Amino acid sequence: MPRRPPPSRRRAPRQERAQATCDAILTATARILLKDGYEAASTNRIAQEAGVSVGSLYQYFPSKEGLVTALMERHRAQGLADFEAGLVPLASQPLPVAMRALIQQVISVKRENPKLNQVLHELKPRMRQWGLSDAYSQRLFRLVRAFLAPRFEELRPQNLDMAVFILVNTVEALSHSAVTERPDYLEDPLFVEELTALVLGYLRPEPATSAPRRTARERVARM
Repeated sequence: MPRRPPPSRRRAPRQERAQATCDAILTATARILLKDGYEAASTNRIAQEAGVSVGSLYQYFPSKEGLVTALMERHRAQGLADFEAGLVPLASQPLPVAMRALIQQVISVKRENPKLNQVLHELKPRMRQWGLSDAYSQRLFRLVRAFLAPRFEELRPQNLDMAVFILVNTVEALSHSAVTERPDYLEDPLFVEELTALVLGYLRPEPATSAPRRTARERVARM
């Protein structure tokens, strides 16, 4: 039988002090995940790091899995809220301007805490094992689809859902690879320009030019 998905919280904090306790627990969870990884994180150690009792931790979070899920939800919710807010002023902008701004926003989120982004990305397969759906990705797909829908007649792809799937996963995969393999790219404006060119080339490629094609020997000579 599939494992029952863990709830992210046992109960929601209602007072400011309780919210501060939850925030401290989640911040401690992030620190331990970054320092020693998921296997080394235990509720006892997290409680000690947060400066609270294990009993206080269990008042709000049912398990280590629930802690990690809540941390991921908090991290992604903020990034998604910023992305959604950024869509509003871009709705009337030309497609190249809008896509460049959106990709810049994605890169900015990755740049804020690249190590935490990497750790949480690596924990996504565990979420699937717990039976949790990726609500973040589902919401992101819907936002991008709603943004592109009014422009769809101008675009090359014929299937909007497929186009959104390709775009979102391409930008996410490349930006995550930059986090893990080339963090210097996150600081390089050229990386945003290259991703923008890639996306625009897929959505609305330029017409083929009549310029003569170089021979293989000419191409080699220019390398």
